Amino acid sequence: MKKSLFLLFFLIFSSVFADDAAQKYDEKSFDALFKAVSKHYSKEELRKIVEESLVSDELTEKNLAFIYSPLSIKKQAENHETYFTKLINDETVKAGVDFFEKYKALFCKIYAETTVEPSDIIGILNWESKLGLVTGEQKIIRIFAAQYFFGEKINNTLVKSGEYAKDGAMSIEAGKKRVERLKKNAFSNFKALLIQAKEKNFDPNEVKGSWAGAIGFPQFMPASMKFARDGNGDGKIDLFVMEDAIVSVANYLKLHGYSEKGNVAAFKAYNNDRIYAEGVKKYSDAIKNAGVKAGSCVKAESVKGSDASN
Repeated sequence: MKKSLFLLFFLIFSSVFADDAAQKYDEKSFDALFKAVSKHYSKEELRKIVEESLVSDELTEKNLAFIYSPLSIKKQAENHETYFTKLINDETVKAGVDFFEKYKALFCKIYAETTVEPSDIIGILNWESKLGLVTGEQKIIRIFAAQYFFGEKINNTLVKSGEYAKDGAMSIEAGKKRVERLKKNAFSNFKALLIQAKEKNFDPNEVKGSWAGAIGFPQFMPASMKFARDGNGDGKIDLFVMEDAIVSVANYLKLHGYSEKGNVAAFKAYNNDRIYAEGVKKYSDAIKNAGVKAGSCVKAESVKGSDASN
């Protein structure tokens, strides 16, 4: 991110995330959020959480600068292009094979129940978090709060500052529609995070994730947590536990057309970006060629059955 743009966002958020932010956010938007979570929170509880979420920090400002830039979509596509060499190479393929062997029993069980290929699950986990190595340090509620309450204000400032006039920037009209989508998605994830916090007894202001607000090894957004599953049988769902992450990815793919439409269509449901889907498939194919095959599960079971009968 260019220094001038970051400075612009610093000035924007220094104003937006002021100590009296509670007096600046839209009451109509607050009331809509309260209506969605009123079974779990009083107005006073919710207002305190919202005010705590509207706090500035350098990482949040940097991530919001990236999200709201009129060049953001273009930059995200360019980033995905660079991931090909970073995430698909001899080292990562070996890591994928080793990962399969470590959790082979679980992968075989999942394949028997869902027909989701182990290589496709590993492909998602590699692309999302490099098999759990990179999960993000962003306090995600701050991203959702800013997008929900201040997205239009941020965008209007960018229009006035000339960011939309730069080469490669989307049109102002496209930017306005995108801000509306961001607010709608932020509402959905903000609501889901708050409800989950009550149901699972955690502080929503302390949950950390990616620049976009995604959580854990599979990088689920809070609104997608309904697809998460318990993979190790401890009665809890924790996406920072690899068994839970593996089973959750499999469940998501299964419920998003994996068997009916194919793996690429399911990858696009996970992240609707052409390059993302191509990258996951390329890595999946690479580790499959290196030995990560569901067929090995069948062979293992056959050998086990043969031994048992002798």
